[in-house]
Amino acid sequence: MVLAIDERLRQVFGAQVRCDGPLAASGAGLRVSGIDLGTPLRPDEVGALLDALAQYRIVTLTGQQLDSFSVAHFERFANHWGAPLPHPSNFKRGSLERFMDNPELLLPEERPSAQVNAAFPGELHCLPGADSPAVLVVANMHKLSDEERETGPTLTRGTTWHTDIEHHPIPLHVSMFLVHKVPVTRDAPGNTWVRDPESDNASNAPYFENADPDLMRLRRALPRNGETSFADTAAAYAALPQAERARLSRIQVRRHSYARKQTVPVPLVRANPRSGIKSLHSPLWCPRPPRQVPVEVVGMSGAASRAFLDDIEAHVLQPEFRYDHAHAPGDVTIWDLFMTIHVAPPIKENIQSIDDARLLYRISCKGEPALKLPRCDSPAWIEKHIFMGYTTPREAIEAC
Repeated sequence: MVLAIDERLRQVFGAQVRCDGPLAASGAGLRVSGIDLGTPLRPDEVGALLDALAQYRIVTLTGQQLDSFSVAHFERFANHWGAPLPHPSNFKRGSLERFMDNPELLLPEERPSAQVNAAFPGELHCLPGADSPAVLVVANMHKLSDEERETGPTLTRGTTWHTDIEHHPIPLHVSMFLVHKVPVTRDAPGNTWVRDPESDNASNAPYFENADPDLMRLRRALPRNGETSFADTAAAYAALPQAERARLSRIQVRRHSYARKQTVPVPLVRANPRSGIKSLHSPLWCPRPPRQVPVEVVGMSGAASRAFLDDIEAHVLQPEFRYDHAHAPGDVTIWDLFMTIHVAPPIKENIQSIDDARLLYRISCKGEPALKLPRCDSPAWIEKHIFMGYTTPREAIEAC
């Protein structure tokens, strides 16, 4: 008999485990308490978590103790899901050619962690391990200049809907957050952390200015309390008529980085190898406009590709497939990049109060999962598919 996910998690981790889900109307989202990621995981425990994500697309493991749980523990955990990929934000950025040919890590005083540590000294400090090349420090704080203090907080409009690095020959499989601090201020209209940025500016930026107004309304329907917003591309695919699902399953697309180079066509629809659930993988015409080269649908012109993929994006972003995930300190949240798209919300920057601070650590992984650590990726595979040939140091894998 096949055990339900919650029963299986209790069986392998213990009776203290509690599950809440699905968290979204689409069927996505599982919140799990009672699992300590500070200790190494057994293969049966890893397998149960892999199956939970394959079923629910988004899984949150709550209650990690931040006084003892380090970012090194977090990176060790990430290795079970794939090979962690160094993030470009941790490197000096010049021309694209120089960056790719001779990447250099930022100096310690230039790293995002240093900016966080200078913002509220003695009150907020990044966790140990935050300077790993594989860790993106997601934060809205730095030491302010006199001019910034005088100006006060500013408001970003959020990012564009995307998956993480979907254009690689082997796309990223999962991304995950470890949550350190979330904003608690609620002083905007409607008792939210930030006001509606649309009230200030009707521009479509960073989307293209000639975007469809109805699609833009769906794109801009973002949370205002620092949540990460997801759209469930598995549920969106399942909701389509059978004939349309069959048609989309035959579609191939070409995705590019920041230059129009020849790429291998890849399927728009993928099946999760553990659950068999089919989903629309990054059904977006241009995930990071205007910098990124638009996607091409095989057999379609550029204009037809845009119209086709914009229609799919409008379907995926309907409210019934949306889920705004509220973060809490000590959460580890993992999401499947093949079965979801996501977007960062509007954020206060140049903050002067720690009550406005938002601090998370992100790791993204590609390749096959690993029930046991250290991983057994071949050196040739690492060199070909992982930026700088990075592997997690042994001391992080063995952290206790």
